[in-house]
Amino acid sequence: MRGRTHIAIAIGLALAGAGAGFALLQPSAADAADAAVRHTLAASGTAASAAAARATASTSTSASERAPSLPSTALTVEVTTPQPMTMARTFAASGSIAARDELIVGSDAQGLRLVQVLVDTGSAVKRGQLLALADDAQLQAQLAQQDALIRQARAELAQADANLERAERIKDSGVYSEEAVQTRRTAAEAAAAKLQLAQAQKRELEVRLSHTRVLAPADGVLSRRAATVGAVVQPGMELFRLIRDDEIEWRAELPDRALAAIRPGATVRVMQDDTRSVEGRVRLVAPTVDARTRNGVIHVSLPRGTPLKPGAHVQGELHIGSTSVWTLPEAALLSRDGQAFVYLIGSDGSARAVRISTGARQQGRVEVMGLPTDARVVATGAGFVKDGERVRVAAPSTSSTPNALYTATQGGRS
Repeated sequence: MRGRTHIAIAIGLALAGAGAGFALLQPSAADAADAAVRHTLAASGTAASAAAARATASTSTSASERAPSLPSTALTVEVTTPQPMTMARTFAASGSIAARDELIVGSDAQGLRLVQVLVDTGSAVKRGQLLALADDAQLQAQLAQQDALIRQARAELAQADANLERAERIKDSGVYSEEAVQTRRTAAEAAAAKLQLAQAQKRELEVRLSHTRVLAPADGVLSRRAATVGAVVQPGMELFRLIRDDEIEWRAELPDRALAAIRPGATVRVMQDDTRSVEGRVRLVAPTVDARTRNGVIHVSLPRGTPLKPGAHVQGELHIGSTSVWTLPEAALLSRDGQAFVYLIGSDGSARAVRISTGARQQGRVEVMGLPTDARVVATGAGFVKDGERVRVAAPSTSSTPNALYTATQGGRS
């Protein structure tokens, strides 16, 4: 009996130990409840986050639907509008420099040889200055002979006059007949005529002698020399060319429609080279035009001392007045197929290519026609704009210079 009791106690102790070990491996009831609460909160947070994400996505979608569809890479440009400007009206033309009055200097000497040439091309001469001298030895000898003939004729005339006077004085005495008196009267008249002939021949020789001296007909500058020592001079032979008073002019051709706008006295700017010019005045407008080319010539007087030389072909501009026009910066204009165009900014922010007509160009601006005065034009970087493309308009510049608002800079693509 006592043995059975000990066995039962041992079994009980063993079961108690096993239960304690199992209790160490399992969580308590409180711990199980706490884990359940945490699981519930985590599930709730996940649902809330998903709901918030769906709400945010919905809001973003609505905002994107309401915003304009402007690409993030839109070009940033500045705009300008046509500005009034007073421009000088000009005609461009080309022509040659020429002497206003070029004289041909020669001699009427016949068969005489030049023995001296005293000037050369480019020499400045005065009226009456000796330019060349021909051999006059033969003419000088003939002149001396003629002087002798004149003295002889004078002596014969004096003798004839004396004979006539004596006959007239005593003709009433009957010594001389009427026929004899008439003969002496005729002899006196012939002697007078002979003297006059000798004197005329002397003057002819003096003229021929003067032809041996080639003189300047006016003040000026020699533009050409053809005379050489030893050359035999013939009547009408050109020896020199002389620019009278060293005056030169620009002779330009203009279409007949342009001649009507040109008046004598108009200012002309004749180009010497790429950087220098000479100012002149219109002296003469041709009264006729060429029937073949339909062009007319204008004569423009140039100041003395100008470096331009006769024969040069130069460009020039004729100023015929000024007028107020609408202009745009040169950078705003593009050209395609020979036609100028600009980009206009519409109310929806898109750029549209519009063809325009252009006129004069001055000080970096171009006269434009065919645009509204309030048109918004892409000022710079127009070459990067595409027709119909949306662009961003930059804030206006604060510069105080007129039209400085329209010096736009090219914006980058963001």
